[in-house]
Amino acid sequence: MSKKIRHLLLLLLATAAVGALFWVLSGEETPDTDVHDHSVTESDHEEGRQSGVLLDFSADNLKTITFINSQAEYTAYIDKNKGEVAFRELEGYSVNESFMETVWFGSVQLIYKDIAGSTKDENYHPGDYGFDKPSLRVSGVLKDGTKYSFRAGKKTPGYENDVYYLSVSGDSHIYVCSLDNAFFMGNSYFLSDDIFSDYDTEKDGRQKSKIRIGDITLSGEQFDGEYKMKVNTTADMSSPFYGYSYVVISPVHWPVKASSASMLVAELQYLMAEDVAVLKPSAKQLKEYGLAKPYLTVSFKRNGKNCVMYCSKPGREKMYVILKGHDIIYELNVNSLSILHELRPEILYSINAVSATLEGLSGVKISGQNVKCDVAVTRKNNKNAVAEKDVIYTYSVTKNGREVPYAAYTKLIKQLNASAILRWNVKKPAGKPAATITLSFFENFKRDSETIKLYPYSEREYAVVREGLPVNTVSATWVRQLLDDAAEL
Repeated sequence: MSKKIRHLLLLLLATAAVGALFWVLSGEETPDTDVHDHSVTESDHEEGRQSGVLLDFSADNLKTITFINSQAEYTAYIDKNKGEVAFRELEGYSVNESFMETVWFGSVQLIYKDIAGSTKDENYHPGDYGFDKPSLRVSGVLKDGTKYSFRAGKKTPGYENDVYYLSVSGDSHIYVCSLDNAFFMGNSYFLSDDIFSDYDTEKDGRQKSKIRIGDITLSGEQFDGEYKMKVNTTADMSSPFYGYSYVVISPVHWPVKASSASMLVAELQYLMAEDVAVLKPSAKQLKEYGLAKPYLTVSFKRNGKNCVMYCSKPGREKMYVILKGHDIIYELNVNSLSILHELRPEILYSINAVSATLEGLSGVKISGQNVKCDVAVTRKNNKNAVAEKDVIYTYSVTKNGREVPYAAYTKLIKQLNASAILRWNVKKPAGKPAATITLSFFENFKRDSETIKLYPYSEREYAVVREGLPVNTVSATWVRQLLDDAAEL
């Protein structure tokens, strides 16, 4: 549970408690006393302490409040267009209105727990109560022009953490009063943790229900230049990229591993900050948070809009991000991230050097090391099969003109697709290929065939060459097993 959700729960409990106390106070007679100008009641639970209503204005009559704490200074008012509490200093930013409302309503109704003394006491010293350096100053203006103010000093010993010494203008008493934590907070508390709020808002102010992520470009220390990922929508089973949601188009043309693409898209869709680190960072602060020269840059389409996110180098627990054109540094919790903190080509590229679908293949030829395997696949429309839209086929397979079981053929294709990549960006190999694979496709697909050649690259590796270009290497073990399966088919 986040700190802000916990705060809302505590606020609800506190509101209930305040309401209960008002009910108790309203049901008791107020004794005649000249101790102070506010209603007083003896507490049944805390013997010897006096409690009562300190401030009781209507929030509807409040015009503005200004509060100053150790972190910030804010002037709050009601935004007439939205009908919500707004802070002048945070205009134009995505904020948490509920936390602002806590301050707004909490500044007009206060109940004190006890009276600790008076500023008229002979031995009174402001420093004893923290009034020499107040932790909080609040000034309010009502719509009729009435002004009021109060200040908080130190926390009061013997009470829970949110109880302070408090002094009200025009009143000599020193009160013991509970104040919500929101009064002591700064930008990181009131600004929204929703990093992409500006991209997800409709023209009428509503939040978009569905977040669409388009093409993605990655660059930074882990990438050699720009790593461009394009949304893949091909329905062509003859494509080596069929079934993948993203394809890298630079620096090599290759599909993105399905699980990695899914995690990255989900993270970009629903990424939320742990906290706001800095509002309007200076050049010095950008450098301090590792964003002057970003470790990672993620450029992508979000709901059709161009979005650029700059990221710092991840630490053990934190990393920081800022959006291009925005001036908020957000803090992310590394432990809550699935992939963003470790993005690099090795975990994004599809792990297979060869990818082929059974439904698209009309034939497979594998040759090398005294192996010559020529597989032909034929299909017939199975009219007895039930299908609403798609045509259902029955397949038969022959090897070198001899019929073979379809299950044995699927085992060969499974081994073909189990080609784990060992390394990328290999040099063009010399000599002749040690093995050649030719894939043929049914006539309703875009390509007739594709040829893949395997060249010896090291004692344990073969270089994969597609369309005349070297792409990556695979293990010698995989090549031997493929040739063995082809020979045994």
